Amino acid sequence: MGAAAPISIPWTRRKAVALAVLGLGVVQGLGFGQGLGFANADAAAIFTVSRKRLLNETAHAQALRQAEIELTAELQRWVDAIKAELSAEEQELARLRPTLDGEVFAARVAAFDRKVRGQRREAQKYATILQNAFRAERRKLVDALGPLLEEARAARGASVILNADQVLAADPEHDITDEVIARFNATVPPPVIPGIEVRPPVQPPAQEDEQPPQ
Repeated sequence: MGAAAPISIPWTRRKAVALAVLGLGVVQGLGFGQGLGFANADAAAIFTVSRKRLLNETAHAQALRQAEIELTAELQRWVDAIKAELSAEEQELARLRPTLDGEVFAARVAAFDRKVRGQRREAQKYATILQNAFRAERRKLVDALGPLLEEARAARGASVILNADQVLAADPEHDITDEVIARFNATVPPPVIPGIEVRPPVQPPAQEDEQPPQ
């Protein structure tokens, strides 16, 4: 009998076999020949920290939040007082309208309008001052977190620290949020609380009722 004819394997099957053999070699070379090989993986430490808690529970954040509440309320009281003053002045103008010369009345109305616009600008200015000041102090808080987290990572010998707020599952013992908050409170200077010196509304002097000319 002649030599057996070589077995003909279609190209697609030969390609699949070659890839399977190659793949097996790569898997074995990577140490995944037994099971999934997780036992041989590097067990570097991974810790978690809640960024949300850091931004809300540090003494820095709590002081800013309380100050913002108090200063916003103070500013609102000032705005309310200004509104009451302007409302009273507007009512007084309406009362005096029949008693005043047309030009005099028009001048007083124009002055009143300028006062309203000026007070509105003042209120907007103070609101912007507060907003910018608190934004700057919160930015300082965020900027201080980076070095503290790196310090905690190095001290713990961790390979990485993850945001606990975005981790699906983790060992609670690897959450070091309390540790970082305590370190933050001990090392980061307290925030600079912005101040506003709003001028009290100026009450117009009491005037006797003006009588119409005889």
